[in-house]
Amino acid sequence: MGARESILVTGGTGRQGGTGRVVVEQLIKRDFAVRALVRGIDERSDHLKRLGAEIVVGDFGDYASMLTALDGIKSAYFCYPVGPGISEAAGLFATAGREQGLKRIVDLSLASSRPDSPSPQGRAQWVAEKIFEWAGFDAVHLRIAAFFMENIPYISGRTIRDSGRISNAFGDTLLTWISGADVGAMAAALLMDPSRATERVVLAGGVQRLTYAQIAEIATSVLGKPVRYVELTPADWREELIATSRARGQENVRGADHLVAQSIAIRQRPPSPLTNHVQDLTGAEPTLMPRFFELNRKLFA
Repeated sequence: MGARESILVTGGTGRQGGTGRVVVEQLIKRDFAVRALVRGIDERSDHLKRLGAEIVVGDFGDYASMLTALDGIKSAYFCYPVGPGISEAAGLFATAGREQGLKRIVDLSLASSRPDSPSPQGRAQWVAEKIFEWAGFDAVHLRIAAFFMENIPYISGRTIRDSGRISNAFGDTLLTWISGADVGAMAAALLMDPSRATERVVLAGGVQRLTYAQIAEIATSVLGKPVRYVELTPADWREELIATSRARGQENVRGADHLVAQSIAIRQRPPSPLTNHVQDLTGAEPTLMPRFFELNRKLFA
């Protein structure tokens, strides 16, 4: 891959996980030319532009904008939020990519990506993976078998700030965790050096296992304020998730259903594996939960 070959990065202004932004940062840091697909111009796209990325405005549902974004692009990072529409987005993206000569794609996927997944997002993600393969791309599916640490401030940041509370339906289940920054760094490594992936599916586990009660203890220690964990029923948590997303101005029923399905299914299987993918792919030590809270203290203040 030439040092200045332009790579298209989607999801560069995403709020949950922020893997696309990290991919942009990592690629530019190593002298790759980057084109970032954004839905609109704001402070987040301005940040990418200041880093040196070429900014193109478009939408996964707008085929003409996909053709523009993929013009002259050989490699791309596909990152779609947890929500409805990923299958259609993958189809339009793949079709535009075929027309414009796209050769390689790294897509962010889920460990629950399979046709019989209890999660609607897992089933749709599996279809998206198949679309990229049917399109003939050299596709690498980066399936994450862990929860993003960024889910904590995104979902529970307001209740931690207002009442020192984390609430959901996971109970005392041990969950595996990874930071979105580390996931973005892995995706960037796969884009920069295709030889790092020997198979189409890279199943990356988490770097730490913790219950939400243990996370509350870490939050209490790092933030210097009491934080407690409260278990909800799946039905009550679904209502709370939908209400929270509605308060942000964008109701996300699909995201709520995905998380609730995970909270139920995960009790019936052993904990997901801990793996060394972060260090093996990026050469850096992974972020652990106490460090995550230290780095993101302002989100909980």
